[in-house]
Order: sequence, then structure tokens, then C-alpha cells
Amino acid sequence: MVLFDISLSISLADPMRPLLVSIPSSERLIKCHDFPGSEQVAFEMVLSREQINALEAYRQEKDLKLNLGLRALVASGDELLPSFDCTDIIVPREQWLDALKNAGYRNTLLFEVPLPATSDGLASLISKAQEFIETGHYKDAVMQCRHIVEQIESMREDKNLSASANKRAHSSERKGMTSIERLFSLREQLKNICHLGAHGTEEFTRSQAKAILGMTMALLSEPTVGFAAGQDLIEEQD
Repeated sequence: MVLFDISLSISLADPMRPLLVSIPSSERLIKCHDFPGSEQVAFEMVLSREQINALEAYRQEKDLKLNLGLRALVASGDELLPSFDCTDIIVPREQWLDALKNAGYRNTLLFEVPLPATSDGLASLISKAQEFIETGHYKDAVMQCRHIVEQIESMREDKNLSASANKRAHSSERKGMTSIERLFSLREQLKNICHLGAHGTEEFTRSQAKAILGMTMALLSEPTVGFAAGQDLIEEQD
């Protein structure tokens, strides 16, 4: 009996969602004899950053549960038959985290930002900013960040607080400012940076646009200066 065209598929186990559809084996052909034996077959793959992120979003803080599917064509005598089998496996959390660390995954920080569940407008602005970065329109992305800050100011009705705190931050009174006042000042400074996206002639680089979007989302996730506490929240990732 001869096995060939051997491939492996990997899916998330619960609920079942495909991750990698077809990974060819390192051995293209295996001959099986009429006595008991075993063959070890290697499968090599490259996971993209998006796939790793999807795995982590699925895994949360738990073990990683996967479903493996093994396919092959089996030739026996004059017959050629397809063969398929699948099984669930569990990768222990610590083993998976060690693998991520060794691969350099921890060099990237994933920061989860709570957004108001009812604010389609904010979600749209953030989505536009991300899309502008992906398509190379960095100045437009920065302008969207200004719109985000302004919408938060309008929702909270505290625009005057950030302007007042920013004035204090640039005066002799700055030593007596509270942490909340300093965060309001930071929000005003962030809006000033974003102002260049709407009215300035200066261009932004990709890294600058990403940094400004990251600062916007991180700062506004703080309830004292951003999304007000007590709102129904959903989670988005940056």
C-alpha cells in the first residue's frame, strides 16, 4: 500500500473554524508493508501575524485547542482511495506561551481598548483611520483621530476642562495639577497634534500615524478623560 498527496489542515476546535486549509507533508510518498510499523511525518507552516492574533483572541488565557485533519490518497493494488481522519489536540498554555516567546511574538504588545457599544460613529472613525494607514493616507488617518477626540469632547461636554488643564500645564501652576488634570492636558495636546492632519501642510509618516492612532485609542479608553464609565462596553483591538 502506498500513501501520497499527504496534507494536514488545522482548525480552531470549539467552535470549529478553519485556520490553515492544506499543509503538504515533508514526505511526498510513504510505502506501507504488511507488518506493524509507524511513520513520523513532518508538516511545516508559517503563521502570519494576523493568524497568531486570531489564535490569541480565540485562546484568551486558556490552553490552545485545535483540530487536526489528515488527508492522503491511498493506492492499494488497482484501487486509489481518498483517506481522511481528524482529531482534537490541546496545546498546554505554558508550552504555547514559550513557543510564542521564542518566536519573538512578545515583541509586539496587544492592547485591548473598550469602546461604547452604541457608538457606531466612533467605530466608523477608528475603522477609517486604520484603513487610511493601510492605504498610505497618513495625514487623513491623523485627521480621523482629531474627529475621534472631538466626538468624545462633545459626548462628555468637557472640552473646556482639557483646554483649562492644558493652560495650567504650561504655567507655574503645573506642579499642583492632579493626575486627571494632567490627562486632560494630554488629551488637548493630542488634539493639537491631530490638528496638523486637518489644517497643516506637514505630512506624516506611517509610524507617526500609527503612533497617533494608538495614543488616541489608549488615552480615550481611560474613563476620566475618554469613554465615560458606566457605558455598555465592547472590546476592540489595536
